[in-house]
Amino acid sequence: MDEEQVMVPDYKRRLERLRRRIEAARIDALMVSEPNNIFYLSGSSGGYTGARVRLLIDSSESILVIDRRYYEETIRSAFADKIVPWTKSSFEELVGLVKGAAYQSLGFEASHITVKQFERLKREFEGIKLVGTSGLVEPLREVKDAYEIQKITKAAEIGDAAFQYILGFIKPGVTEIDISIELDYFMRRNGSEKSSFETIVASGVNSAVPHATPSGKKIEVGDFVKMDFGAVVGGYHSDMTRTVVVGKASKKQKQIYSLVKEAQETALSKVTPKVECQELDSIARELIGKKGYGEAFVHNLGHGVGLEVHEAPVLGKGSKDVLKSNMVITIEPGIYISNLGGVRIEDLVLVTKAGYKVLTHSTKELVVL
Repeated sequence: MDEEQVMVPDYKRRLERLRRRIEAARIDALMVSEPNNIFYLSGSSGGYTGARVRLLIDSSESILVIDRRYYEETIRSAFADKIVPWTKSSFEELVGLVKGAAYQSLGFEASHITVKQFERLKREFEGIKLVGTSGLVEPLREVKDAYEIQKITKAAEIGDAAFQYILGFIKPGVTEIDISIELDYFMRRNGSEKSSFETIVASGVNSAVPHATPSGKKIEVGDFVKMDFGAVVGGYHSDMTRTVVVGKASKKQKQIYSLVKEAQETALSKVTPKVECQELDSIARELIGKKGYGEAFVHNLGHGVGLEVHEAPVLGKGSKDVLKSNMVITIEPGIYISNLGGVRIEDLVLVTKAGYKVLTHSTKELVVL
């Protein structure tokens, strides 16, 4: 990528949008605790899992309180008006900041704390009105900005390259674990920070399990091999699934694969802003159902992708979500038949003003190895 094309996150704009939501919630400030939300608003990963980190946001200022072990790293990379080291085992620093600002009410992310944590908040923030909030930050993350799209696109490119590479590795005798390790290693070696999730490789009868764990099963002639995997770039995920056949595809395998491909491409063709997500799910589900495989399509059509591999919107039955321009979603119908196998075809898709742009470019024709 050319140097002039490199983008940086617009944290200022993200915070401005959140402040409007904080004002509408009638709270003086919001204490953000969910790690992905903190990263979205400040660029701080919070250090390693288990590190203490909170982001305080009011009408004019953002203050990041970070585990002192990661303070030096954070002051060089994070965006916040103030960055304060968290040195105590208690919330002493946070309480001091909140009381010093004379907040009358403090919002907290109720969906991301336990009852035990809430009881601790009440004890330590005595005298301050605590207001449980839900969905203040996450809706902002649904629509991606140019920086986020750039990172997700790069992650998708790594995934495509990994698929092309792995086709030359799959053969009778290698195990599902062998293939998953090879996929993960290729993606890391080619720019991925980590795997987007635990890579799924399922062959033969195992492929009938939608989210099977890779096992020591050896690939055999005639097997479906279903691979669901993704890369991470700049904290942003990709997600794709392809299913191939080793040896020779049976008539039944060709039939199932063709139906999944038709359902995937039909639903994909209807992606555009203002479309209800449940409508897209219905399109694919009805097509598969008319051919007698309705009970074999056991999951939603898709989901949003970003800082998490599964986030809003939800493309499923009963979903109230509506597509908007610059959302990134998956379209991934599947058919799973016990004692035979399963097929899933999944693309990563950017919703555009005019319709959509597919970010995964690997072939969707049936590959026979």
